[in-house]
Amino acid sequence: MTRRTMQRWLTKAAVSLWLAGCVTTPDIKDLRQAEIQYDLGLNALRYGPLAEAMKSFQDAVRLYPDFPQAHHGLGLVYYTLGNHPKAMESFRKALTLKPDYSEVRNNMARVLLSEGKYQQAVAELRLALENVFLPERHLAESNLGWALFQLGKQEEGLRLVRTALAQNEQYCVGYEYLGMMHVARKEYADAVVELSELTKRCPDYLIGHQRLGQAQLLAGDGPSGCSELDFCKNQSRLSNLGMECERLFRLSCVRAAPPAAAAPAQPAPQPAPAPRP
Repeated sequence: MTRRTMQRWLTKAAVSLWLAGCVTTPDIKDLRQAEIQYDLGLNALRYGPLAEAMKSFQDAVRLYPDFPQAHHGLGLVYYTLGNHPKAMESFRKALTLKPDYSEVRNNMARVLLSEGKYQQAVAELRLALENVFLPERHLAESNLGWALFQLGKQEEGLRLVRTALAQNEQYCVGYEYLGMMHVARKEYADAVVELSELTKRCPDYLIGHQRLGQAQLLAGDGPSGCSELDFCKNQSRLSNLGMECERLFRLSCVRAAPPAAAAPAQPAPQPAPAPRP
C-alpha cells in the first residue's frame, strides 16, 4: 500500500467512524502519526531490528486501534519471533477490522503450515485466492500447493507451485518447495535440479544450500553435497541453520563418505520464509 493510498484509507476510516456515530473518533494527527509508525515498523521488519518493528507497530495500534495494517504488521513480528498464538491473535484482529484483507489469510495459513495444520491452512488459502486482486498471488498459490502435497494431493501440489514460479521466476521458496517435493518422492536428481536453480537465483538464501547439499548426498554426489553443507555452515555460523549444517557436515562428510544408500535421511519440511506485510 502506497503512502497516498494509506492516507486516503485512514481518512476514510475516520469519516466512517464518525458517520457510524462512534462516541470517540481518532484525531487526524493521531492517524497521521499512526501511519508514520506503521511505515517505520515496515522498515524495521524488513531490515531489523525486530524490537523496533514491534514498538512501531504497537505505537501505531495505540494511536489508532482500528488500523488493520498495523495489526497485520504486529502479527508478522510475532510470527517471525515464533510466538504463533500472538501472531494469530493479531491476524484475526486485522481480519475483523478488514474482512477482505486476503494477505492476512495467506499469513495465517503460513502459521498453520508451520504447525502441520494443513487442512486449516488449505481453507484459509482458498479464501485468500478467491480475491482476484490478491497482491503477489504466487505466494498463496505456492503455499496451497505445499499444503495439498502434504495432504497426499501430490500432482495438484506440484502443479500449483509450478504455476506460482511461472508468475515469478525469482520466487526462491517455489524452488525450495519443488526440491523438497521431489526429495519426498525420492526423485533426487530432479530435486538437485530445482535446488541448484534456487541457489543460483537466490545465493544468499542459505537454507537453499543446506537443502541442495542434502539432496546431492541422497543422489550419491558426496563431494558436491559436502561442499554445499560446508558453505552453509561457514556462512551462517552461530545460527540454528549454521549449527544444523555443521551437524550434517560432520555426520556425512568428516568421516569416510558413505554410499548413496547411507546418505542422510530426507530433510524434514520447514515453514516457508517470513511472510510479507
